[in-house]
Amino acid sequence: MPYFYQENLSQNLFALSAEEAKHITKSMRLTDGDTVCITDGKGTLARAALTNTYKNCCEVEILERVFYEKLNRKEIHLAVAPTKNQDRMEWLVEKAVEIGVSQISFIICERSERRHIDLNRLHRIAVAALKQSQGVWLPELKTMTFLQFVSDTKNHISDKFIAYCDINVPFAMFSDVEYQHNSTIFLIGPEGDFTSQEVMFAKENGFQPISLGNKILRTETAALFVLCVSINS
Repeated sequence: MPYFYQENLSQNLFALSAEEAKHITKSMRLTDGDTVCITDGKGTLARAALTNTYKNCCEVEILERVFYEKLNRKEIHLAVAPTKNQDRMEWLVEKAVEIGVSQISFIICERSERRHIDLNRLHRIAVAALKQSQGVWLPELKTMTFLQFVSDTKNHISDKFIAYCDINVPFAMFSDVEYQHNSTIFLIGPEGDFTSQEVMFAKENGFQPISLGNKILRTETAALFVLCVSINS
């Protein structure tokens, strides 16, 4: 059944956004009486019937709603320094949403080469990935400085890890990590890695250093790697 997104599903009768309506009427050529699935990205999945379709307008009537709790769902929060290349950030958001990330925070670090984040565009990419994977929980996307993020998560009841490269300091391999909570936060640095001051600040605020192995991974690769491994651990 075709799958769509609507931020608010509280009403039984409403018009879909122009973007979704265009997709329904022009790309999929659906018409009155056809049924579709709609999620609000907040756990609700609705089955709805098309009632008034024309050009770039599409009205629907909710037939039933099902709410899916987050019970037994691993919460993974990726805190990632934005990459210089915009396409790589977009790729990361798309794949992370499909896999099931809970939150993505783009953190501006001392060595960050990109400091402007187009959250609106990344949100659209996240919505498209949610529909593609037929999920019901849309992850929160936000941006802040590294110092602000670490300070804000100081008292979070989560397993907290920071991945960085330092051949002179031995620390736990990611594959050997033991999780204590159902929520995990990963700090992934920029192309030039975290500074020693940033690493020290993170450690002072409860982040455990981890190694991702003896290969140097791109920022987006490292973020997706820890997500894939940890979400099913």
